[in-house]
Amino acid sequence: MLIGIYAPNTPTLIGNLGVTHQSTEEALKQIGQNILSSVRSIDAVVAISPHFMTRGGFGIVSQTPLRQIYDFSGFPQEFYQVTYQAPGAIDIAEELARLCVQEHLPAAITTEWGLDHGAWSPLLHLFPQADVPIVPISIAPELGEAAHEHLGRILRRLSEQRTLVLIATGSLIHRLDLWAQPTNALPKAAQQYLARARMSFAQGTWDALWNAPEPWKQAAAPEGGELPLRVMAGAFPQFRAEIVAEEDEFDAVSLTTVRFVDV
Repeated sequence: MLIGIYAPNTPTLIGNLGVTHQSTEEALKQIGQNILSSVRSIDAVVAISPHFMTRGGFGIVSQTPLRQIYDFSGFPQEFYQVTYQAPGAIDIAEELARLCVQEHLPAAITTEWGLDHGAWSPLLHLFPQADVPIVPISIAPELGEAAHEHLGRILRRLSEQRTLVLIATGSLIHRLDLWAQPTNALPKAAQQYLARARMSFAQGTWDALWNAPEPWKQAAAPEGGELPLRVMAGAFPQFRAEIVAEEDEFDAVSLTTVRFVDV
């Protein structure tokens, strides 16, 4: 069984920066509760964070407990006091690595990373008890889009005998350079890209998003490019998607939470 979630990973999900995201936090909490009430147990959460990037192949973290990484700086001290001590899933990480090798997809086990805030900031609300095993996986930009979709297909194959939750994180609009700009500075093209993503999710087709005009994509600058969603696309080639929360941050970043299920 495979459950898919696309979620924002903004640090404002961790602590107080003068803004709140009640809709996003409540949506993540409700998704987590619904999952836990509908399945006997979760074998692992597979977390694709754009903050975990590798060269030459995918990194698959195999350790337990997972090292929590505070990969941000300049934030109030309270941010560094939030703990999320989740277990890893060594058996699933190693099985995934074997499947990647069998299908000639470059990937390797690593213990040199852990759980960065690109993963644990939404997981903090999805599974607040930090008792669900997690396998963090990197994005590998130099491998290209097709390789990330291939990884998604392998995860789908792995889920045939397991109950997995695939969470890919990021923001469809990620224009941090606009934070200090006047209100309403977000380019229209970025808004058009976000609208195209909504349409793609509503129609249950990835092509509408992949074929968005390049100027729209450049204006939106989605976090991690589209690679986290490319993994989701490989895992859910046919899907029904529900946008469960939509917010924005400082007129620069979109916070869109989506749940994916098979059709």
